Amino acid sequence: MNITIKKIVIFNDDGESRYINFEGGLNIITGDSKTGKSAIIEIIDYCLFSSRSSVPKGKITDFAELFVVIFKINDFYLIVGRPAQKTGNMNYAYLNVESEFEDYLEDMKISYFDNLSLRTIKNDIQTEFEQYIGLAISNLNSGSEVSKLENKGKLSIRDTVSFLFQHQNLIANKHALFYRFDDIIKRRRVIESLPVLLGAVDENYYDLIRQEKEKNREIKTEKMIIDKMKLSKENEISFLKNSIQVYYSLINLTLDDNLTITDLKKIGKNLPIPPEILNDQSKVYLEINRFEKERNLKYIEKEEIEKALINLYQTSDDGYDYAKELVKIHSHQKYNQNSTNLICPICDSTNSSLNENIAVLATSKEKLVNELVKLGTFSDDNTPLISNLKLEKKKIEKEIIDLTKNITLLSKDNKSFTEAKNVREQIIYQKGKIESLITAFLETNNLKGNSKDLVQLENDLKIIKESLLKYNPEKFKQDSEVFLKENMNRICEKLDFEEELKPIDLNFNIEDFSFYHKNKDGKIRLDEMGSGANWLASHLSIFLSFLYLNLKNEKSVIPSFLVLDQPSQVYFPRSSKKEELTDEDDLMKFDDNIDQVKNIFKVLSEEIELIYTNTGIKPQIIVLEHANDESFEKFIIKDWNKSKGQGLI
Repeated sequence: MNITIKKIVIFNDDGESRYINFEGGLNIITGDSKTGKSAIIEIIDYCLFSSRSSVPKGKITDFAELFVVIFKINDFYLIVGRPAQKTGNMNYAYLNVESEFEDYLEDMKISYFDNLSLRTIKNDIQTEFEQYIGLAISNLNSGSEVSKLENKGKLSIRDTVSFLFQHQNLIANKHALFYRFDDIIKRRRVIESLPVLLGAVDENYYDLIRQEKEKNREIKTEKMIIDKMKLSKENEISFLKNSIQVYYSLINLTLDDNLTITDLKKIGKNLPIPPEILNDQSKVYLEINRFEKERNLKYIEKEEIEKALINLYQTSDDGYDYAKELVKIHSHQKYNQNSTNLICPICDSTNSSLNENIAVLATSKEKLVNELVKLGTFSDDNTPLISNLKLEKKKIEKEIIDLTKNITLLSKDNKSFTEAKNVREQIIYQKGKIESLITAFLETNNLKGNSKDLVQLENDLKIIKESLLKYNPEKFKQDSEVFLKENMNRICEKLDFEEELKPIDLNFNIEDFSFYHKNKDGKIRLDEMGSGANWLASHLSIFLSFLYLNLKNEKSVIPSFLVLDQPSQVYFPRSSKKEELTDEDDLMKFDDNIDQVKNIFKVLSEEIELIYTNTGIKPQIIVLEHANDESFEKFIIKDWNKSKGQGLI
């Protein structure tokens, strides 16, 4: 997903503003300590709907009334404005969509928000934002045992931020890799969400997993019922014999005492009918006929619902590709700006009426295109509708089962029997009842131990498993781990990594996000790698590789930017200014360290170009830094000197 930062703006209550413009590729903000560099991460995080503000207390929070981040989403822009914590409106935000980066965005005024509504974040602003970026899975629950700690529920933009930020205290940390992973529930949620964040699975996958588990439970329950209903051979013979004998006594026949179970089954399936009532039809048969007609109607309703479900699944699959093509079409739209001043070629006069109509048409067309572009990757979640249809289908299936049971096992209410007007009706009633009972009994106690319900459940399970075959989470895991390994090792070779640990063999496990280096002595954890340079090289290798993996997957919903806070701190823990040093050894070390920092920026730039070449998307890396050198001056967008009063505020 091509989501980058275009602009950050901070307004105070008088409408004064401070802003930073960003571009694709490498953006370096450098300067002295305490100039507000690290606050940039917190502002972006806050405008990605963090539940609280981590913007450092002081000048920034004293100044700020409204924080604004303009996100560039493919070819359109999402403007998020969030009131500062001191306003008491932290649960509210502004959201607007623009198809072009117009002058009023370049020179944004606080009046821009006058015509926008301040709306609640939860279940409103955040949901709409997520729909615009194609993140619309409403239920991640799959019934898995590993989910007992939480109800995962809806996938959120908050599930992506661990891949976006490397804070100052994290970028070279030997004990931690990912932001927010100190919370075990958030950690587990991100790990379990990765396949869908990267577009390997969708909401239908989780729905199928839930269906599979439900069908397995239903099958298990049905088998238990069948087992309980099964009778011993003696009871089976006794039941069949007694049931048939009731009917035989009505038609004045005697049942042989020495019949085998096979003989009884044959008789039970074909009870003799006296010739004089062969063509008669009892009320029971009429009732059976009514039930069968009603059941046929239910089968038709079920078929219509199944067709609707197939169409919904097809719509979900096509939606992403349609949105991509829509953006491409808009990018090629050309308009004739002079078409509203038409002059008659004969009399050289202006037709004002026609020109007015053309102007109205042009305006309408432009609005339509803008609205279409705003759709961008807009993706709505079909899961609630699909779930409702499935509930309706399940209800109809239950009605079909009930009707079938009514047909098979006629009502035991004696009312119809007592109301029978003559003996012939009583005989036919009893015949139908006994045949139905015997048929149901034989089906329940056949040699396979199966039932019609069980067969249907097993067929349903088979269809679900066939639908799951188009997803392959295990292959996704294997392919992703191989991709990350190859790129981590390649990147780390270019960074400052100790020779004694080489050859480099970095590994990352998708299932638990464990990271280790492997050599002849076995696995070496990050905290065992010895130096800050190794920890920094590992962090950069992992996050650059994830950035590449993200953009390689077209259906990924993880934003395509990465913010790194002071990667040079490993080399400049105290001072990044050469003029502040006097000792000769410190001066020599400074030169060596600045070379390492220059190499970091060189590697970042190379990786951006590599990803752009192979995916067609230029990722954005924002570096907040205190080191400075003319060799990477072309990437510097801000250079704040505290002595000159420069800074974010």
